[in-house]
Amino acid sequence: MSARKATGSRGSWFAAVEGENNELPCLHKHWLKNLTYHDPFEVTADGPNQTKIREYVKGIAELGRVVLTNDKVHRDPQGVVTGFTRENYVAVFAVSDVQYSELDGLRLKLTDRLYDLK
Repeated sequence: MSARKATGSRGSWFAAVEGENNELPCLHKHWLKNLTYHDPFEVTADGPNQTKIREYVKGIAELGRVVLTNDKVHRDPQGVVTGFTRENYVAVFAVSDVQYSELDGLRLKLTDRLYDLK
């Protein structure tokens, strides 16, 4: 499996990937346990609004593919995750069972590792 190049921009939740027609949504490896992903989208003062979250979730559901990223995790004094700084791109995965609610956050399953990223 040869690695493809991914390019993102600060603040964007999507990345351009070599060979893909659309930018793909990025998932933080921090929220991944085995192949199950759960980002609770905890409410923080400077956190994302529901419009941005729903656009992101829609992209995941419609494209069926995501970019997994390694990130530095930022926390507030109480230990709540307040953000991430992307360190690198890992791979593109196919996903299934995409679910989102304001109370529970985003849940999905990674089904296939399609290709590695550099």
